[in-house]
This record gives sequence, C-alpha cells and structure tokens, in this order.
Amino acid sequence: MSAPSPSTPRSSGGAGNGGVPREVTWEGLDKKKFFVVGAGMFSCVTCALYPLSVIKTRQMVDGSGSIKGGLSIVKDVVRQRGFFGLYQGFGTIVVGTLPIRMVYLSTLEVVKARARGLCETFDLPPIAHGVADAAGGATASMCSQVLGVPIDIISQRQMTRGVVVRSADGGSTTLTGYRNGWHAISSIVKTEGVRGLYRGFGASIVTLVPGSALWWGAYGTYQRIGWGLVPEAYGGGGGGGGGRGDDGSDFASTSGVTAVVNSEPSDAVAMGVQIASGVCAGMTSGFFTTPLDVVKTRLQVLSGQPGGEAHSFTSTAKELYREHGARGFLRGVRPRMTSVAIWGTTMVTTYEFLKRSSRIEV
Repeated sequence: MSAPSPSTPRSSGGAGNGGVPREVTWEGLDKKKFFVVGAGMFSCVTCALYPLSVIKTRQMVDGSGSIKGGLSIVKDVVRQRGFFGLYQGFGTIVVGTLPIRMVYLSTLEVVKARARGLCETFDLPPIAHGVADAAGGATASMCSQVLGVPIDIISQRQMTRGVVVRSADGGSTTLTGYRNGWHAISSIVKTEGVRGLYRGFGASIVTLVPGSALWWGAYGTYQRIGWGLVPEAYGGGGGGGGGRGDDGSDFASTSGVTAVVNSEPSDAVAMGVQIASGVCAGMTSGFFTTPLDVVKTRLQVLSGQPGGEAHSFTSTAKELYREHGARGFLRGVRPRMTSVAIWGTTMVTTYEFLKRSSRIEV
C-alpha cells in the first residue's frame, strides 16, 4: 500500500500544524510498526552516513597544527585500520540509540503537539509555529541525554583511537581506544568510576539541547517558508508568501485576500520541501553549534586519557584557545555543517516517510 499524501487529514478533529500540510499525529501512529520498522530504517541510514561522524570527530580532537581535510583523514584511517576503521564505534551507536530514539521521538511528538496547541490558543501566525518545533526538539534532546551521553563518550573514544593530540607539557599523546563497547564500559568505570560515563554531561546539555531546538525550529520555519513558495498548482501557497492553512488547505496572500486552494501536494513535492528545509536547517544549526560541540567532544575524549581527569569544560576551552586561537573553535565546522545537514535531512525524510507509512487507517 502506498504512503498517503502528506496533506491528507490525519485524524478527525485534529488541529493543523500552523503552516505545513497536516502531519500524522502521535495518536494516529501504529507505534509498534513505527518503532520496529524505524529501527531498521534508521540503522541503515546510520550505516551509510557514519563515516562522516568519524571524520568530524577526529578533526575536532586532532592536535596537529593544521586541520586535516576529510579525504586525508579517510586515507589515514584506512591505512592504519583498514576500511572498517571508518566504522569504529558503529556497534555502540546502533545498539545504544535504539532506546534513545524511542525516548527522543515520543517526547518530540508529544511536546510538539502540546506546544502547537498553545500557539493556536494564542492565535500566533503560522510562521511563528516554529517555536513549537523548537520546544519539542529541546525537550526531546534533554530527556534523551541521560542515555545519550555514555553512548557519545564510548563511540567518540572509539572513533579517535590512534589520533595524536598535544599534551599539557607541549609533547604529544596518541589516544588509546577500546576493543568494543563492553571493554569501553568496563575500562571507563574501572578507571574513572560511573561518573566517567557522564563526562561532559553539562556540556552535552548546553550543546545538544539548543542545537536540537535550533534544528527543529529552523526546519519548521523553513518548511513554512518553502510551502509559501510552492506554486498553487502543486499544492503550495502560490509563491507569494502564502502557506498552508491550519485545516490543511492552501492559501496565498499576495493580494491580501486568502484564496483557498483544494489541490493536494504530491509525495514528491512534499519530499522536495522537506529536503530543502532539512539542508537549510542543518547548515544553520551546524554552524552556530560547532564551537560548543568542539569543546564538548574534546572534553569527553581527552578526559579518558592518562591525566585527563582534571579536564573541565572551561579548562578545555582555554586550552583549545591557547593552542589554536579563536579559529580552534571552528575546527571541523565544514564537515560538521555537512554532517548535520546530511544526517538531519536524511533522518527527517526517513522519519516523515515512516510516519506516513505507519499511520493508522481510519
């Protein structure tokens, strides 16, 4: 059975989402199908894009004077560890993100629905409904960090195995890694205690919560702008700054008069808007959150090395500035922007498709 058109009403009496075609509501989802099928789909996406995370993480931690390009890092990893070196920590990520994804997605959907209800209660214009998406993203990220931080620490230390970094005395240190996830957990708990699994927890909250809010808020806003640019014939707002009505219908506002259009956007048009919105949101959030992510990543990785227990967010930031200057806070910015844009766009289009295909038929 083909997926329903994104503009098809999702549930009886459900409110629209303030500027884009009606979504499948959380109540209208077949949860079992959503999570079981989603586990397979998201794992496949993770497999395809994982090397980007390895490149980005190694660039952020690398202590050499010049920033290595992505291709150079790939060559180094393959030469030292073979092709599968690009997948160091992959098993940890795939297994660890299963419960994280359940917490994140369920929280995201529930909070977005409640926040959109408030937007409609206060009669906010459709373009302002991005705050509801931002609220959902921020809350979902905060709730998932309890499980996410240990997975981040373990996978990042596996990714950076063999990377050379500068030590405090001016020398250099080669980062050690772990054989597998279980070896990582036992080693970290033995040497650093349980607290070692939550190194940089505060930094993760400071980095990932606003990052998630920025991504989802930007994504929702870019979508509303995008639908306003789609011609009426394709189910959009007519290219004049219009958008999608709260009842799922289309409107254009160039003449100041709301004109209702009964056409429905095809899956191809909807996916085009989603992809464009995802790319723009990823580039935006990827750039603005890179400085915090650089400090967080270095803190979580370097604190696991001999003598690294004394590292704090502040000391890591000061050391980064002393070694590389202000430009050090943008180490890996290009692969991070690319990574966030590609990851976010691929994940959100998969997510939107999964929601449509998991809709409960009424």
